Amino acid sequence: MFKFKNHSSKYAIALCLLMAVIYILTSKNWRHEGRIIGSDVISYYAYLPATFIFNDIKLEKQETLKKGTFWPVTLPDGTKVIKTSMGMSMLYAPFFFMAHCTAKLLGLEAYGYSPIYKGGLLLSAFVYLFLGLFFLRKILKEYFSEQIASLTIIVVTLGTNLIYYSTSEASMSHVYNFALINVFVYGTIKWFRKPALRSLILLGFLSGLIALVRPSNILVLLFFSLFGVYSFQTFRYRLKFIFSHFHWFVLMGIAFFIVWIPQIFYWHSLTGKLFFNPYTNEGFFLGNPQFLNGLFSYRKGFFIYTPVMLLAILGMPFLVKRLKDFSWAIPLFIILSMYVVFSWWCWWYGGSFGMRPMVDYYGIFAISLAVLFEKIWQFRKKMNIVVLGLVCFFVMQNYFFIEKYKRNSFHWDSTTKESFWHSFWHVRPQNGYWETLKQPDYEKALEGIYVYKDKKETN
Repeated sequence: MFKFKNHSSKYAIALCLLMAVIYILTSKNWRHEGRIIGSDVISYYAYLPATFIFNDIKLEKQETLKKGTFWPVTLPDGTKVIKTSMGMSMLYAPFFFMAHCTAKLLGLEAYGYSPIYKGGLLLSAFVYLFLGLFFLRKILKEYFSEQIASLTIIVVTLGTNLIYYSTSEASMSHVYNFALINVFVYGTIKWFRKPALRSLILLGFLSGLIALVRPSNILVLLFFSLFGVYSFQTFRYRLKFIFSHFHWFVLMGIAFFIVWIPQIFYWHSLTGKLFFNPYTNEGFFLGNPQFLNGLFSYRKGFFIYTPVMLLAILGMPFLVKRLKDFSWAIPLFIILSMYVVFSWWCWWYGGSFGMRPMVDYYGIFAISLAVLFEKIWQFRKKMNIVVLGLVCFFVMQNYFFIEKYKRNSFHWDSTTKESFWHSFWHVRPQNGYWETLKQPDYEKALEGIYVYKDKKETN
């Protein structure tokens, strides 16, 4: 028992990984066409087969487009540009090469889209889930007991859509971002305890990769800048420190930029521009962020589909006394990240389970969630059962919601208040469910106007 208490957070990680394996093996998505390499992943992954299998990074050959699966943006002059940046391809790469070599050794057709390549991508997601949880544990263990760290790891993984985006749609970017941001947060904590130029350059490389995977996640640099700032006096000290070590931060910026060099070469070779935005008709409406919809809409509301994160928000005020180094960094980072996420033209992010972009930041949410769990845990001995009860409740609720989503009882983009409650207690849709759905008007959404496609009601 003594050993278990001292290593329970490791067992918590093992439990989460075991559940992920069960989800992956029971769903068998590698057998299905359009799964694993589908949706946004088609573009995330495109750089690898285009370069190393078809030898056609510019997608100029008809054979490439016919045999592979690509969704490029076609410019007025006919040039085809892969829509997303290449950060995910960099993260997939070791597993892609492993699958490619295995396919050749086994005499299988090595064209980049067969089940063996999909298996490689599933393995990559599993590895990054492990990496994310490994560093989440290290972050939590810096400040919390084994019990609190264990419970927080379990609820963040199994009580949220993180487990869904590590298994059912594992090759999407979210579990990878979750891992990279956790490494970055842990590196930030360690760096401010013992500043060193080498470590800062490594953080520069890492932040560059994070931004290359998802450009809006460049906001992690805000977290880095505000860590350890908890008053205007400490803010002034931080500015003074930055200016006194200005050459250090210039080198950090250079390290950030180096990661982007392959992407810049790619854009320049196709467009003649160093920086290019392939999202030609899509963008952010920063003057019209959909905060209420993003947080509370029945379509995709963050707190509707991932209610445990309400507890993380409730834990933030306690940061001031318990973990003052995070008291500015976490709230300001979360608010600004939400602002950017909810300003995207398609604030519900198409077909997704819950508010999927928020998965990237769950390691940061976990800190304030752990603070609240600790507060309840220490209030009275009998309150321990409350924390355990909350963890069990949110894990079961999340499993139920995932099953409903898989069976369309929660629709992928057309859920309304009526449809949400119509079949709420059933895993499968009940009679009359489909009539309660309302599809958003995507054409209007591109203009920042949010109405339903059919009745033109405001959302």
